Amino acid sequence: MVQTYHLKCVKGDVAERVVVFGDPCRTKASASLLERSRLVSKERCLLTYTGEYMGTKLTLSTTGMGTPSAAIVCEELAALGARCIIRSGTMGSISSVAAGDAVVPTEAIPLDGTARAYMEKFRLNSMPSASRRIAEMLRSTALSKGVRTHVGPICTSDVFYLEGGIETAHWQEKGVLGFEMECSAIFAIGAARGYEGGAILAVTGSVSGEERVLGGSEVKNAIERCTLSALETATSVELPQIK
Repeated sequence: MVQTYHLKCVKGDVAERVVVFGDPCRTKASASLLERSRLVSKERCLLTYTGEYMGTKLTLSTTGMGTPSAAIVCEELAALGARCIIRSGTMGSISSVAAGDAVVPTEAIPLDGTARAYMEKFRLNSMPSASRRIAEMLRSTALSKGVRTHVGPICTSDVFYLEGGIETAHWQEKGVLGFEMECSAIFAIGAARGYEGGAILAVTGSVSGEERVLGGSEVKNAIERCTLSALETATSVELPQIK
């Protein structure tokens, strides 16, 4: 069997349903929620586990930070048979969305180079967007867990420490809820390679404020509930039959 170059995985190692995290520590912690969890890759600290959640086979993988790394992982997950990839992560707000809330992106405006390269290569004429049905499932699941949840566009950037200076007023006027660093690539590659993508993001603070990342109990609880919402959605969404 042919291994993927970075993850060093082969067909069968990865489920059709995948939840990805930027942080390998969060991937490892979430793997404790799986039954019969096994580590299928630890290459480059891109920890990847496959097991079962609610009786359904599920893979948890690590994208690392930023769209270049996320693109590599999603390309290899798609090559290994992933048909649904949901990001569980964090973001900074540029709107009235508060720390401890959750955001389910409808689209990720690509301020990064990776997603724009895929859009040009594959002639993707629309913004990198989440699957509508997955977004709706993520929203309803998060709400059922008591998380104040917002749905709308976000921006994906390459520059975490410069995001506060990226014309936030301009993006606020366009209804953008905040900034993060991976979704545009996950969505664009889904359109190019044929998997459904989605994301649910816990808000850690304000991009334009001094408190960009907060670590209080509200944020911690939101991250945990967003993770559970991603796992439940990934394992309950009905995948189309392969023709």
